[in-house]
Amino acid sequence: MAGARRYRLVGAWALAQIVAGCLLIFVAALTAFAVLSPWPADIVSRVPAEWRARLAPAAIAAVSLAVILGGSLVLSGQMLLLLRDIHRHVARLDAREARRGRDSRRSPDPRDSTSRLLPRR
Repeated sequence: MAGARRYRLVGAWALAQIVAGCLLIFVAALTAFAVLSPWPADIVSRVPAEWRARLAPAAIAAVSLAVILGGSLVLSGQMLLLLRDIHRHVARLDAREARRGRDSRRSPDPRDSTSRLLPRR
C-alpha cells in the first residue's frame, strides 16, 4: 500500500523513540541500583565524604527524571505508531468508498445492502 511506504520514516522514528525511552529508563534504574545497593562499597568509598551524603538523593532524582523523560519518549513513539495506523485504515476506507462510488455510477441498478446477503444464482 502506498500510504504504508510513504510513512516508513515516521515508523522508524517512532521505534527509535520507543527504544531510546526504554533504554533511558533501564540505564537510569541500573545506575541507581548500582549507587544505592550496599555491595559496591569500594566504588562508593572512593567518592569524597561530602559528596556521599548527596549521592543517594541525586540518584533518586535522576531515576525520577529519567522515568519521566523516557516515559514521554515511549508514549510519543506509541502515539506516532497509532496515528500512522489510523491514517492507513482511514485511507483504506476512503479508497473503498471511492471504488463503491465509481461502481454505483457505472451500474444502472444499484443494489441495496441486503442483496449482498442473498445467494447469487
